[in-house]
Amino acid sequence: EIYTLSLHDALPISGDWTWMNSNGRVVDSPMSTKYFTPEFRADTNYTWDHNHPADDSLGGSTETFRAEEFQIEQLSFGGDIRIDNVRGRFLTMFGEWATTTPRNDASYNRGQWDLADAYRYVSEAWGGYHFDKMHGINVDAGIFVSYIGLFSYYNADNWAYQPSFVSSNTPWFFTGLRLQFFPTEKLKIEPWFINGWQTYARPNSKPGLGGQILYRPRPWLDLVFNNYGVGEDDLGLPYRHRLHTDDSIEVKYYDNKNKYIDKAAFSFTADAGCEFGLDGAGPPVENVACHGNPKQPASVGGGRAFKQDFLGWMAYDRTWWDKDKFAITLGGGMMTNPGRYLTLLPPINGATAFTGSPYFTENPGDQAHAWDMTFTYDYMPSQYVTFRTETGYRHSD
Repeated sequence: EIYTLSLHDALPISGDWTWMNSNGRVVDSPMSTKYFTPEFRADTNYTWDHNHPADDSLGGSTETFRAEEFQIEQLSFGGDIRIDNVRGRFLTMFGEWATTTPRNDASYNRGQWDLADAYRYVSEAWGGYHFDKMHGINVDAGIFVSYIGLFSYYNADNWAYQPSFVSSNTPWFFTGLRLQFFPTEKLKIEPWFINGWQTYARPNSKPGLGGQILYRPRPWLDLVFNNYGVGEDDLGLPYRHRLHTDDSIEVKYYDNKNKYIDKAAFSFTADAGCEFGLDGAGPPVENVACHGNPKQPASVGGGRAFKQDFLGWMAYDRTWWDKDKFAITLGGGMMTNPGRYLTLLPPINGATAFTGSPYFTENPGDQAHAWDMTFTYDYMPSQYVTFRTETGYRHSD
C-alpha cells in the first residue's frame, strides 16, 4: 500500500489516493525533514477567449481572469509542521489569486482593520494539536481549505483546470476552527465552527456551523458529505440564514498497471441549498424562502417571499495511459441560483462583493442559470509537474 497525505484528511489514510480529483499526485517529499515538509507551487496559464474581451478581462471564472496573455495565477510556498503532537500548515498566495480571492468576500468591510490586505497573501495558515485517541483527533484553528464543491483550491491537484460552476461558486476556504475525529482509518468526522461562508470575518452577528464526513471504505471509492447552516452570510442582512449540502462520490472503476491504458475513474457532485428569513429589522421590504413564493402572514408585513435557492451538479470522467504519464478528462455541470446569492459577481468597473454592481444585480427574484463543459489533456512527465491543455464552453443566461 502507498500511504499518501491527503489534503482532505490531514492524516494518512491507508491506500493510494493519488488518482482522485482534488487530492494531488505527489507521494515523495525529498526536501522534508523530521519536523517540516516544504511545499512550492507555481501555476502559469495562457487563456484564449473566443469572445475577445476588449480589455482582456474575464468574468464568471475562478481560475482564468485575463485573456490572451500569460498570467501567473498562483505562486505559493510553505509547508507542513509536525513537532511531537503540535501541527500546523502555512502556504502563501501570490499572483492573481491575491486579488481575485479577497474581492469575492464582503465581510471584511464590516468593522475596522483591513482584513483583505491582512490575508491577501495567505492561502492557508493554521495551527493545531493532535491527540492520540481513537485513530486520531485533531484540533486546528486558522484559515484552511474547505473542499465544498470537491475540487481542490490548487489546480495541479485537480482533473480539470477550470472547475464547473458548482465548484466555482462554493467556498475554497474557511476561517475558524475545525475538529477532526477518526473513529476508524477509513472514516473522518469533521465539525466546523467558522466565521462564515468563505469569509475572513463574520458578516453579521451569527457565525457559521457545518462539517464534513469523509468515508473511504475501499482504495477505489471515496465518499464525502459537506453540510453548512446557521450562518448569516449576506452582509447587512442579519435575519437571513443559509443552508447548504454538498455531496460527492469518486470511483476508480479500472486499474491495470500492466496495460497501456492503465486507469480510469469518475466523480459526481450534487449541491442543494437555500436562504430564508427577513430583510431588515423592521417590516420586511422583501423576504426570501427555500420553497415557492408563499404569501407571508401580516405579522411580518404581508410581504411576498421569493424562492432563493441553489441547485447544481457536475460530473467528470478521467482516463490515464502510459503509466499515468498522460490523461484526458471530460466533464461539466449545471447550476441554478435564484437571487444570485452564490453566483460570483463579475468585476464590472472594478466591482467587488462589497460594492455590488447595478449591471449585475443580486436581488431576490433575480435569475441565474448556467452550464459548462470542458475537455482536458494532461502530460505529466513527473509527479511534480503537469502540462495541461484545456478547452471549455461556459454558458449563462
